[in-house]
Amino acid sequence: MCSICVRNLVWCLLALALLFGASAVAVAAPLASYTFDYYGNPVPAAQAYSLDVVVDGSSLGATPLREPRDLAVAETGDIFIADTGNNRILKLNGNFQLIQVMEGFEMEGVWHSFNAPVALYVTERGRLYIADRDNARLVELTTSGDFVRVIGPPQTDLKGALPEGFNYRPFKVAVDQGGRIYVLADGIYDGLIEFDVDGNFRGFLGAPLVRPTILERFWASIATKEQRSRMALFLPTEYSALDLDERGFLYVAEHNQVRRLNPSGTDVLRRNGFFEPIGDVPTAEEYRLSETIRSSSFVDIVARENGLYSVLDRQRGRVFTYESDGHLLYVFGGLGSTRDTLKVPVALDVLEDRILLVDRGSNRILVYEPTTYGKLIHAAIGHYQGGEYESSAKLWAEVLQHNFNFDMAYTGIGTALLRQDCFADAMMNFRLGNNRPQYSTAFALYRREVMAASFGKVMLGIFALMAAIVAWVKLRPRLKALRPGVEQQSEVAATGFVLVRNPQGYWASLTYAKHVIFHPFDGFWDLKHEKRGTMGAALSILGLVAVTYVVMRQYTGFIFNPRDLSQLNIVVEVISVLVPFFLWAIVNWALTTLMDGKGTLKDIVIATCYALTPFVVINLPLTVVSNYLTLQEGTFYHFLGITATLWTASLIFIGTMTIHDYDTAKNFWTCLLTIVGIGIVLFLGLLFVNVLNVVAGFISSVYAELILRL
Repeated sequence: MCSICVRNLVWCLLALALLFGASAVAVAAPLASYTFDYYGNPVPAAQAYSLDVVVDGSSLGATPLREPRDLAVAETGDIFIADTGNNRILKLNGNFQLIQVMEGFEMEGVWHSFNAPVALYVTERGRLYIADRDNARLVELTTSGDFVRVIGPPQTDLKGALPEGFNYRPFKVAVDQGGRIYVLADGIYDGLIEFDVDGNFRGFLGAPLVRPTILERFWASIATKEQRSRMALFLPTEYSALDLDERGFLYVAEHNQVRRLNPSGTDVLRRNGFFEPIGDVPTAEEYRLSETIRSSSFVDIVARENGLYSVLDRQRGRVFTYESDGHLLYVFGGLGSTRDTLKVPVALDVLEDRILLVDRGSNRILVYEPTTYGKLIHAAIGHYQGGEYESSAKLWAEVLQHNFNFDMAYTGIGTALLRQDCFADAMMNFRLGNNRPQYSTAFALYRREVMAASFGKVMLGIFALMAAIVAWVKLRPRLKALRPGVEQQSEVAATGFVLVRNPQGYWASLTYAKHVIFHPFDGFWDLKHEKRGTMGAALSILGLVAVTYVVMRQYTGFIFNPRDLSQLNIVVEVISVLVPFFLWAIVNWALTTLMDGKGTLKDIVIATCYALTPFVVINLPLTVVSNYLTLQEGTFYHFLGITATLWTASLIFIGTMTIHDYDTAKNFWTCLLTIVGIGIVLFLGLLFVNVLNVVAGFISSVYAELILRL
């Protein structure tokens, strides 16, 4: 073989090696991990868990698993697997070695086999509860497999307590420390089935709420009896997951909703995170690209130490873990056909800090262990729960070295600093973590600290301001007497002399807005008939409105400004003010021309601009003040903001009525039709733009086709 051929062969072999090596790396690479920021955007995160062990029939030295549905971990570390398809329960030790197979039990000398055991629960007293679904019963055994008792279908003499023809098929079970048994069964929409310690049916607990939409309520209220009978029933969604925490609270899941029920069935779950614990948060881009967004669907839930809980999403095969306040800590897992992904996830449980997942699709159990990043998160929360705030802050700082996008870490550091009276540093961390409630708490303490240190300077400034106001009040009449005003002109006219109208300058027209907002009927009349306003002054007010809107969007205090400032576009913000304004003016002019309106387009523009004055007068200083208010003082902020809006709207209404010489009723319908007209214009505009895009796309495709063919 020639040297050139040998060299080419070597290069081919190297290329194939690199290709297969890259493929192997791609297959072995873990799925991307992420969390959600304050604005609902997924942000990259370090891996909190990685695959450790895969348990299947071959690794256990037994016949292959067949559609496993659940598992449970005992206090001793033993693991019980519901091998549903094989109608057996497998018992493993903490090293995932098979130590016992339970295919049934002996009761009163008769052997009873399991028939589709789908759910397991192990109590602290060493009792194993099995939901033997197709036998319509619960079986209680010891963890060694010895028979204790059988609990059959719920029985009651109370008519209507159970649905007619109820077929009892339990699929989840949990038992509290007092021996009360809670069961989820197919076809039950009234919540959890509760049995007492003796196995007697006690009723239902924590029924899911029915939330029909306003439109559904409206159609139901006007429909006939026959139509209502054909409508879908307003039935709640049945619970899909169940677990108990160390304090005896019940964790249940309904579709993508999580609830924490106390013994009376009241939901006491805390939801203080950026979003409720609903799994994946659909982004605006997903809504734009797809008409139907697949939300998460929780199939199992497990309560963990220190108030943590993890839920398994069967829609995407991911595990979401939240802390006690509802903050998302980490996400891992996914669907696929690789070694560390799932096909049909159905259940999860924890063994110390490891998470065990049941994959019914591939008939195996996947054991994930925490990475250094995951261990640091658990340790930081554990230290904080134990009152060790300084060490907790240090651990959160180490977490940030692995993932600087983790908002919860900033909150953890800020909380620790707050308890150490480091208010300014705590504020900085709460701001980085987008935690506005705790930022407000830290700011209130910091403000009090600064006020105490600068009390003398603050009081001096207040006295100086009061003195300036008093001086202005006393000197103002003298200053007005030095220059002839409108009052003097009126007096000349009253004496019979010829009244010479003083032409309005720009500044006089601009300051006339003060008279308009406090005396709207006279003010708008004079704007039109006495020409007290000018187009230049009106457009200046409109410009101030646009500036005020941009300033509000960007410089409102952090506590009251939930916007993502990195996405702020000044041009878009200004356009969002100017376009509605001119649409209002043009559509209103077009309508009033047909409805005997007396105002011209110029009158409408000037009157509407002057009516916007309260928006500037209130919101501009309010934006500055918002940087010095706490969340508890937000009532004043929101009250003044609403006042500015209502004041402006009422002035627009009065101005429109005055310049067109309408009565109140006619003006109301004109304004309403103007708003409808604006909606129609926007719809037609968007439709026109869409048609242009389609035509442009067609021309582009034709041009590309011609170029390719030529």
